[in-house]
Amino acid sequence: MCAENTITPEAVIWTPPKQGWYKVNTDGATFDDIKCCGVEVVIRNERGELMGALSKKFGLPLGGLEAEAKAVEEGVALAWDLGLKDVIIESDALLVTNSLEKQSVMPSSIRKVVEGILERLRKFNTWDVNHTCRSSNIAAHIMAKQAKFLNVCNI
Repeated sequence: MCAENTITPEAVIWTPPKQGWYKVNTDGATFDDIKCCGVEVVIRNERGELMGALSKKFGLPLGGLEAEAKAVEEGVALAWDLGLKDVIIESDALLVTNSLEKQSVMPSSIRKVVEGILERLRKFNTWDVNHTCRSSNIAAHIMAKQAKFLNVCNI
């Protein structure tokens, strides 16, 4: 379990997936001032090499939890589009990762998105979901905040 309040950012770092797998780090951000949200996806292999990344702004006034779920949805879609079939989805949104892992207890506001993610993940050879600390998800976090300034999706 990640305790953000007790761990310094240097204490938890991104770790690569096992060989042959790809880590899909996702993050969402809300921009209340302009009534929209942004998502970011960073996909890396076992050597930490960038396989793909995406920044996207949605003209939807979603809440934080919903933006996090949309980020995972976009991450799974990008991994599939890149032809990656063995993935670890990693997010710092505990409710989203728990919803994907347990599939029985999830907030109603993200139920349909989570169900869609799970349906898509069934097409992969293998997949796993990890909750991570923000400090080990920093690349996706920084990029999600920058999505506010996008006019189009950057891949």
